[in-house]
Amino acid sequence: MSYSVSTYTLFHLPVDVAIERLILKGWKSIEIMGEGKDHGRVLLDMDQIKLKKIAKLGKDHGVTFGLHLPIDGFNPASGDEETINTWKKCLLIIDIIDVKYVLMHPGTNISVHEGIESTVFFAKRMLESLPSQTKVVIENIPYTENGIGVKIEQLISIIHKINDDRARIMLDTGHCYMNENEQFLIECEKAFPYLFGLHINDNHGKEDEHLQIDEGTIPFEQLFLHLKESDLEYVLETNSLDRAEHSKLQIMGFMNRTNE
Repeated sequence: MSYSVSTYTLFHLPVDVAIERLILKGWKSIEIMGEGKDHGRVLLDMDQIKLKKIAKLGKDHGVTFGLHLPIDGFNPASGDEETINTWKKCLLIIDIIDVKYVLMHPGTNISVHEGIESTVFFAKRMLESLPSQTKVVIENIPYTENGIGVKIEQLISIIHKINDDRARIMLDTGHCYMNENEQFLIECEKAFPYLFGLHINDNHGKEDEHLQIDEGTIPFEQLFLHLKESDLEYVLETNSLDRAEHSKLQIMGFMNRTNE
């Protein structure tokens, strides 16, 4: 397993400042959150000098990056013009900042079938445009009207139809718990064969609170018991850096207990 941190932990800062602060804190794997008007969205219009500075800072410190694509205005499940244009801007970023994966929410479509097919088509186009070692990772989303990816079965269908080893699932624990609550572990297990990693954050089953492990009611210890032998990316996506660091220590404690 490996541990990563999302720039969402410093969402109040411009994304380049957040990245620098996380690197100086010693993080070696960072997921860049491409959302937030004053945070990740600034990447889309950032000049090459600043992008190259981020890339160099990462390389100098041995840091690997993932890119969480924008959410608002990016809807692979419909593949509209705005989505296509946003992806073109993201490719310009990826040309400068080397990323090991790009992550997307499928989005919405009034037809589940058409939404899945559109996401598959878009993901295949993405894979054709990306370097051969870069993965496309698809995340489950919280319940949204006409949302694609609310159910793990929908993500599995997308992965099967893409039919490429570079397409995997990022299981967001908070989203899954909000959607399923008492069936959380059963729903999570469906995703296990297709996982790239997990977004780790806690909540009480009602809102996407992005809390640290043990502040909410998600049964993390039982979840990690099932995953202790898996080589996954654990992305700490809490609403503060202190919470991310606390969650990392909690996971390490769970793993140590299950190995005793």
